[in-house]
Amino acid sequence: MANNTNHDWVLPAAIPFADLKGKDLEECVYWLLDAMGAKDLEWRIGGSGGGAADGGRDLEAHFFEPDGEGEIRQQRWWIECKGRTGTVESHEVKAAVNNALAYDGLDRLIIATNTQYSNPTLDWVKEWQKKHPSPKVQLWDQAHLERYLSRHPDVVLRLFSEALSMRGRAQAMESRFWNKLEFVSPRTLVDIWNERERVELTGMGIFALVVNEFANGDITHRPWGAVLHPETAVEVLGIGLTNIGYLFIRSSRTGMDQRILIRTFAYLILVVLELLPGDVTARLVIGYVNRRESDPFPDEVLEVLLGPILNQVAAEMQDLCSSNCKRVMLSDRKALSDGRNELEAYWLRFDPDGLNEETDGRFIRIEKGDEPCVVGFAVDKDNHCPLFAVEPTVKNITDLMDIVKRVAAFRKAKAAAQRAEDQQRVEAVQKTLKAQ
Repeated sequence: MANNTNHDWVLPAAIPFADLKGKDLEECVYWLLDAMGAKDLEWRIGGSGGGAADGGRDLEAHFFEPDGEGEIRQQRWWIECKGRTGTVESHEVKAAVNNALAYDGLDRLIIATNTQYSNPTLDWVKEWQKKHPSPKVQLWDQAHLERYLSRHPDVVLRLFSEALSMRGRAQAMESRFWNKLEFVSPRTLVDIWNERERVELTGMGIFALVVNEFANGDITHRPWGAVLHPETAVEVLGIGLTNIGYLFIRSSRTGMDQRILIRTFAYLILVVLELLPGDVTARLVIGYVNRRESDPFPDEVLEVLLGPILNQVAAEMQDLCSSNCKRVMLSDRKALSDGRNELEAYWLRFDPDGLNEETDGRFIRIEKGDEPCVVGFAVDKDNHCPLFAVEPTVKNITDLMDIVKRVAAFRKAKAAAQRAEDQQRVEAVQKTLKAQ
């Protein structure tokens, strides 16, 4: 994804090349090299670029490239950045090139500028290269930077988001998540949401958007699951579950809070559960994790991967259903935040309109055996609330999906009716005030 060359995503005229000097140019080249696959990338002090114009700061990196015999060999790159207002001085280039000869093991010298090089300078480098096969010298001017940035919209999003078309911003967001598990700003999420009907989004992109929404706080303001075509919703869940092992392992290595992924999967399962029967959803979940292969994961592995997600699904429904239940009372919530807003606005994450912008885990459950279940489950003193009775494990996934689907349908309808009633009350009050 990171190497997609669709130049329509980037608007070169919006990149402030004239202002790319000193540290700004170095930062641009740094992230560009990172996107190109550089290893051991670092800023270094004391290179030949020590003139006052760019502060004496250079970059050094390693790439792994095949040699003439096809063997992968580590190559050492040295990058000098020359931020200028006009053409780069010829003597600066010559000094940098000749200085590179003093360093053993240097394979490539890049001299990058935000402007251009003169023809005599380009000719001099060609003649020098004929006499000195190593290091290989490359001059990156503004045109080169434009071309490379067009291939890596994630770098443009990081540094010059205004220089990306909306399609480019969506692609960059997708690339940053899947390649590095990095998140974008809330402003980018708002812009993509507002343009969602005009921007082509892939299944991987939509999954990345949902994760980004949970990483930035909540998905109620931009409820992606509520605006998806049913087939797309299933596809997005499938993409996530097919990559569940990669996502959990990568998040562990990068230090990302795995609760973000767990809440994302729980949300997408509930979205699909609204569309399909519980047993079908359960089979889909297991099937996608096993990648539809004839040799499925052992039950213990499935439990490790899906257990936290099924717990999240069950805990969210337990919090929501018990919050307005005469039979079951909890001393604290298990999954949702302590703030009343998340509890009251929960069902708006499954409504296309969404919501306009504006502990240690221990708890006590008390269940009254003589109270009926408003959802309609058959309960009494001996038969407890199934939402709490079912253990959220892979073994019980079909039963869990059936119970959650029934609870979710009832509670969502009740929440919608309550919002409509509240709105009517507000409108009645406004009408009365206007009449006075």
